[in-house]
Amino acid sequence: MRSARSQSLIETIDVSSWRVDEDFPIFPIGSKPKRLLRCPTVPVQPFLIPGHAYLFKVAHNWRVQQLWSEIIAYRIAAMIGFDVPRCFVAADPEKGEVGALVEFFYGYPGEPASARLVHAVDFLQRLRIDLRSDRPHSIRTNLRLCRRLGLDTAIQWWGRLLTFDALIGNSDRHPENWGFLKQMPADRGTPTWTFAPAFDNGTSLGYELRDDRLREASRPDRLASYIDKGRHHCGWDSLSDAPTPHMALCRRFSEAYPEAKDDMRRLISFDTEQLAEIIEECTRLDVSILFTHDRARFVTALVEARRQQLSLILGV
Repeated sequence: MRSARSQSLIETIDVSSWRVDEDFPIFPIGSKPKRLLRCPTVPVQPFLIPGHAYLFKVAHNWRVQQLWSEIIAYRIAAMIGFDVPRCFVAADPEKGEVGALVEFFYGYPGEPASARLVHAVDFLQRLRIDLRSDRPHSIRTNLRLCRRLGLDTAIQWWGRLLTFDALIGNSDRHPENWGFLKQMPADRGTPTWTFAPAFDNGTSLGYELRDDRLREASRPDRLASYIDKGRHHCGWDSLSDAPTPHMALCRRFSEAYPEAKDDMRRLISFDTEQLAEIIEECTRLDVSILFTHDRARFVTALVEARRQQLSLILGV
């Protein structure tokens, strides 16, 4: 079970003494360096789960700000009631590393041990003609897959996911960055499928922009241009199976599936002051990868501008 308490951003989790998972010391999925660690049986912080698995994603090179994008995406999701893995700021002083510590969202104490994560790519790759491509990856194809697995809330879930990705500008929701939890019954009969939390949210929130460009990028006209250039990884169907602008995809989805609109609207019904507080808090943590006040102002303005565009689309 998940702990109800959250990390205070005046502290950093020191993982230098954490045990590396013997089965998966280097986690193979994805392009960024990461290690699978086990929380000590007597953790220092009360919001950590003793003995549970956590993924330590090291921030490096031009992608260092993905640390903060991952943290803020989690905190925004918690604010709006969207399910993403809990995520904390962590460091390994012995190796000189800083990164995001992401809580594994299955295998909690007291839960059945048979649950496992199945990435969407494990199903979709069977449809590929060119194995070098990550297509097909369209909304229509994804919905068909979800229905085959018996997930009758697929339309609502995808509406919420597309809205969340549009809100943070996530451009990396490829088939390895979403999936399902498969639960086998004790008698090894028919498995039960549920949606996994929306993981890997760091390719978002303007992480790639240098600090010296943030003030200029915060101008309303620049924000609008930046948002227009953003693309979700998904296309719409087999005829338009290419990365699609976030807002256009949300508009088309809400028009095709009006029953998802209420769920989509709820995700953007949050208090702007609370958003600003969440983002500003990141400037207070003293780590080697700083989250500056200029970046806090930019990210706040960016999310608010995205929310305003989504409000027009969804009729809020």
